[in-house]
Amino acid sequence: MRTPNTHPVPALRRISTALLALGLAGSALAAPLCRAPANLLANPGFENGRTSPGGSPPGWTFQSAYSGALGTWDTTVAHSGGRSVRIDATRPEDSHWLQRVAVPVNTPLFLGGWIKSDNLQRPDQPTSPGATVSVLGRWDQTAPTLGTTPWHPVGMSFITDTSPLLVSTRLGFWGGLATGTAWYDDLTLVPRVAQTPHPRWKILVLVYPQTDAVITQTDGTTRHVQGQASPTEVQQAIAHARLFVEQDIPALTSGNMLPTLTVRTASRPLQTLPSDGDMRWWPDAQADAEPGFDSVIVLWEPRVRDVATGESLWLGSSFGGMQYRGTRQTYTTITLPYAGPNGNRNVYKLHWGWSILSYFETLQLTPQPTVPPVTMASRYVNCKTGQQYTWFDETLDQPIPNSIYSNAAGFTHDYYSGTVARAEAPTVCLGIGPQAWAWGGPVTHSGSAPVFTAAERVEALIAQVGALQTAGMLGPRPAQTLWAELQAARRMLQLPRASELARVPLEVFSRHVQALVRDGRVLPQAGSALIEAATAAIGCV
Repeated sequence: MRTPNTHPVPALRRISTALLALGLAGSALAAPLCRAPANLLANPGFENGRTSPGGSPPGWTFQSAYSGALGTWDTTVAHSGGRSVRIDATRPEDSHWLQRVAVPVNTPLFLGGWIKSDNLQRPDQPTSPGATVSVLGRWDQTAPTLGTTPWHPVGMSFITDTSPLLVSTRLGFWGGLATGTAWYDDLTLVPRVAQTPHPRWKILVLVYPQTDAVITQTDGTTRHVQGQASPTEVQQAIAHARLFVEQDIPALTSGNMLPTLTVRTASRPLQTLPSDGDMRWWPDAQADAEPGFDSVIVLWEPRVRDVATGESLWLGSSFGGMQYRGTRQTYTTITLPYAGPNGNRNVYKLHWGWSILSYFETLQLTPQPTVPPVTMASRYVNCKTGQQYTWFDETLDQPIPNSIYSNAAGFTHDYYSGTVARAEAPTVCLGIGPQAWAWGGPVTHSGSAPVFTAAERVEALIAQVGALQTAGMLGPRPAQTLWAELQAARRMLQLPRASELARVPLEVFSRHVQALVRDGRVLPQAGSALIEAATAAIGCV
């Protein structure tokens, strides 16, 4: 792979000119990043250095808070290569391998790695995360590893506030000690950057048709409650969730976000319902919320009966709720009656919007002042047209082009697309715009799932075209044509001497997208994302 030129080659200039003529110019027209940022850690795989009994890999030191753990440079177990580091704790411990790393301040970073465990326990320590990769002195950490597990990836994003950092492979935590054995390997610490094409969020919908829980009331008394939704209600709720993820989110974000959906129906009842202190309860499904997803949406049954008295109760708020979780996986809860037969996809639009807001705010990617996903009718306008919104709910049976929840042109669309403005500052665009979406989700982003080389960008483009067709934003015939051009580029990139020829089908692809936009068969914003991605791929050939 050659290093990209500082200035666009003639083909890129032609595409850039066409983009400008169509009003589709974006942020990717400069020379793109064609390789992932360098790992800031030294010896991240523990392969360097001469091993000796009791020795440490260069760049790393071991510490045990209570002198009850053993740190080993292991030459027999590894995720890749031949070495890893290991921690054994026969009694409750907080211990770690450490490396001091100079980093840029006030910068989004991703810290990840691989962990394998054997009999990791948290005796009398219910908050212990077991084994993690984290930064000493910070409260954020990767998802917990407990019990006996094979090698699996973990990772976390955070904003640096100081330098240097103490990067840690850790067993135990403050106030959360652990016992057992853990291995750590292939660590990475890299800056997070915006990407073209935009990463696709992975969304998990967890459905709990049954509730069987013991709830604690404000006076400290407890009640055993049970409830069950009908199969029809569950099917309707899942159908609405699928439409929301696969069609509404792409339309609301103008094609900047093309998520993938996984639906899982729990085989056991929902049993954990913490109280919010106001005679309402919400579902805590963190144990089932797998860390490999950017967002988790929990659908649950709030209609229950007291087992002892037979009294009917409604738990939770009317629609649902969310948690502010910073840069971690976003978490939304929606009651099944409002997720299905008595509600509609607008419930998803509202509550998912609340859940992702804290994520983008933490990364400082949303313009200030922040726009909440629901507000008063007269407070906001479209920043491009100055038009106010019709404050009614659009439905499938009654489309309202400028209504609050319209996918094409309304407050919620403009909120998700970054084109909403305060009435007193009607030309200042706010909301979650394409610049924010380009940074990816809490899990799927440039640090955890890099898309930089020409081949990676073409593969991502193929997935984007498929997602646009699934969303109903691109017809089958033009999708097939665009796929054929991308497949040709893919084949050429697999031939080292012919890789330069991949420019040709990518240029043809961009011209076809331009034509589709001119003909009104692709939204301008979606076309912009596709052309930016193709332009970046050409720059990385």
